[in-house]
Amino acid sequence: MTQRFTPPEVKGWCPGLFAPMQAKDGWLVRVRPAFGQITAAQATFLAQIAEREGNGLICLTNRASLQLRGFSHNNALHFPELAVLAGLGMANPEQEKRLALLESPLAGADPSCASDTQECAAALRVALCNADILSELPDKFGFAVDGGGLFTVGLLKADITLQTSGAGLWSVVCGNQKSKAAPVQAAVELTIKLAQAFIAIPKSKRPARYPETGKMLFQAVNQLGYPVEIAAVDAPDPALLAGKIGLALYALNAPLGILTSAMLRSCANHARNGDGILRLTPWHSIILHGMSYAPHVADMVDTSTNPILRVSACMGNAGCAQAEGATQALAKTLAHSLRAGESLHVSGCSKGCAHPEKASWTVVAGQSGYGLIRNGTASGPVMRFFPDDRAVEDYFIGTKPQERIMNGRV
Repeated sequence: MTQRFTPPEVKGWCPGLFAPMQAKDGWLVRVRPAFGQITAAQATFLAQIAEREGNGLICLTNRASLQLRGFSHNNALHFPELAVLAGLGMANPEQEKRLALLESPLAGADPSCASDTQECAAALRVALCNADILSELPDKFGFAVDGGGLFTVGLLKADITLQTSGAGLWSVVCGNQKSKAAPVQAAVELTIKLAQAFIAIPKSKRPARYPETGKMLFQAVNQLGYPVEIAAVDAPDPALLAGKIGLALYALNAPLGILTSAMLRSCANHARNGDGILRLTPWHSIILHGMSYAPHVADMVDTSTNPILRVSACMGNAGCAQAEGATQALAKTLAHSLRAGESLHVSGCSKGCAHPEKASWTVVAGQSGYGLIRNGTASGPVMRFFPDDRAVEDYFIGTKPQERIMNGRV
């Protein structure tokens, strides 16, 4: 009989620049760079702060933000002032909170990305800053501007997304509904109206998690919505893009989304030999542009065949009080047992923060050991139990892939 591990506490909010969060390894602070970009100087600043005031670890999140870990409470409270002075946040906490905005990472560097992507993102950023009521949105509510290109349209995930339709026109996608294509300003105005409608309707559920919310919001603003066509994206998995990905474009992947201060500093040094910008992606990579050589950073992945690119893991019980077991070392060990095309998620609890979506194999820690889930999420039914991480390793290393698949069906 299948079982599920006991659900952990869900906090329902995310850390922000002015809202540090206490973790098992100290306080963590988050920087959400404008348009997902930081300069080489800003990267060097963050590396220095991370090792001087934290534990030197920096997480590259699935929202293209940077989380610095291991701060004391006093250092965490002082950090926003330093970040704002470095151009890494808004001085107004309410405006900073509203700017949960993703932009196509290669806008301005990839000629196949819509040429007005940066214009659209800038217009939406201004509108979010000016819409005071949107401070009432949940912390996890997010926006995106998707200009396509090498990172194909549809890859960016958010509650409300502006997607390029070409020829200077943009569609607004909210849950399972989308608008007709319109010029930038009209699309931005509709985006703000949909977000306001979300606030006005009691107990609304986020469109990113509950797609049916989209139809309700379009109706609330008297706007005709059209069903979003779910089509297979004919493009490489963005998480597997590493090394040279285009003309003078290089992706360096942070294994499991974890950077050290030394890694970030090295990326900054390489960026100075290009256009001076580090482009952060929601897929744990930093993209550098304009160098005349292929950059290499110790312990970062620059080859698309490395199996660690298909693995997700949270900090585990080394950094999170809710985690029931270790994750990082286990994930790195199990990576080498994956078959081509398989993905792996090692989660410290059933929340599955590192990878909310399904994986080929999910290993989740619980009070009694580890559970194995096949083609599911960390909250899914556990098909097999292990007393400790060593038993999980022995199972993956000691069984043939086909045997694991058959056992996973039991």
